[in-house]
Amino acid sequence: MLHILKNEEPQFLTDFKKKHPKKDYDSEEFAQYRPVLKAELIKEQKGLCAYCCGRITHEKSHNEHIEPRHPGKYVSNRSLDYTNIVASCNTSETCGNKKENHYDPEKFVSPLDENCEEKFTYYANGEIVGDKYTIDLLNLNAYELKNARKSVMRQLQYLDKETIETYYMNEENGEYQAYYNVIKWFWKTM
Repeated sequence: MLHILKNEEPQFLTDFKKKHPKKDYDSEEFAQYRPVLKAELIKEQKGLCAYCCGRITHEKSHNEHIEPRHPGKYVSNRSLDYTNIVASCNTSETCGNKKENHYDPEKFVSPLDENCEEKFTYYANGEIVGDKYTIDLLNLNAYELKNARKSVMRQLQYLDKETIETYYMNEENGEYQAYYNVIKWFWKTM
């Protein structure tokens, strides 16, 4: 997980909320803005899923509410709160799709928490350890994620810090390398 520094709320979202104060994310009136919001989030996150840090595109992602819109007991009043929305990959067994409407704000490590990166460690076998609740909720040790992180670690293991910084840590076209969380963690531990 990488810390996401949220930009200012996009003007279209501010304008929509002023014009439709009683509407929410699921309203018919907001439907046309969902793809626009997704594009903003992907750009803000430099092309990475908010949770696993795998590469996402417009077609392979969704708008994810950290505090779910429909947690079961009530309907969230944060469905159009920009600070509650991130982009997540569309993998069915991990990340936002796996989380569904489950969420305990006292336990969940949010990518918006400025200390979130410090709560996880990555091993050469691709395993992520740290906050068990968040790892389990998002299924961050799913087979495909472990293999992807393991592959990244293999690429980095024989490189020096300067080479990693030069070739793996610079944004390319405004995007980070896939699994930048692992790259950054590996670089910091050298």
